[in-house]
Amino acid sequence: MAFTIFGSWAHGQDVSSGESKWEFIVTPYFWMAGIDGDVGVKGVTSHVDYSFSDILDQLDYGGEVHVEAWKGNLGIFLDATYLKLSADATVSPLFGPIDVDADIDEWLVEFGGLYRFAKWPLGKDEGRALSLESLGGGRYWYLKSKLDASAPLVGLAGKVEKSKDWIDPIIGLRLRADLTKKLSLALRGDIGGFGVGSDFTWNASAIFGYSFSDLISVWLGYRALGVDYESGSGRSKFKFDVTMYGPIVGLGFRF
Repeated sequence: MAFTIFGSWAHGQDVSSGESKWEFIVTPYFWMAGIDGDVGVKGVTSHVDYSFSDILDQLDYGGEVHVEAWKGNLGIFLDATYLKLSADATVSPLFGPIDVDADIDEWLVEFGGLYRFAKWPLGKDEGRALSLESLGGGRYWYLKSKLDASAPLVGLAGKVEKSKDWIDPIIGLRLRADLTKKLSLALRGDIGGFGVGSDFTWNASAIFGYSFSDLISVWLGYRALGVDYESGSGRSKFKFDVTMYGPIVGLGFRF
């Protein structure tokens, strides 16, 4: 079964033009992520290796958005992804066909604070700068799967529904550079988990932005995220040790 995740977003535009007012960036985006790793349920572990096109075939709907709010050198952020995947199949054992329907709901919500602790001017153009920010917060994971099976010829039907959620604390850095008046670059890296939620999780991204105006910008880059989570033992063991990776594109609105 294919899992895919939300992406976390980095905004490369300077948002500290005013020290006395809040500024907001809202960025709907799309992360075209594949997945590779090991997933285990009830003590049975399988290796998964799905491209984005494989996952897209099972996608019913979903949405991703990143929001930041800044006042001076202090900021807060929220990043949310929701995906609903489904698949159906018919198998034919000796006692007749069995219809199987599988559904997966996924939430991945990232939240926390930002602090710009260093900033250097770039070139002679006013407003261009290189800035370094620290970040800290959490990453909430929620996975829910439902399986319906029916065998019409023998009059049998059954349903299984399970869910799992956890929160990973995260810490990291973000580097932002105004390459030109309109073109910018954002590099982000973070680590977390530390046994509180998952054993370990990491995230890295590189994203270029182009500003059409002070209000609208477009973003294109690449992101990879890994997580190693286990809970329970024996027949109750759950394992989610995967890496997600792929290009990311978004449209930013600043006000």
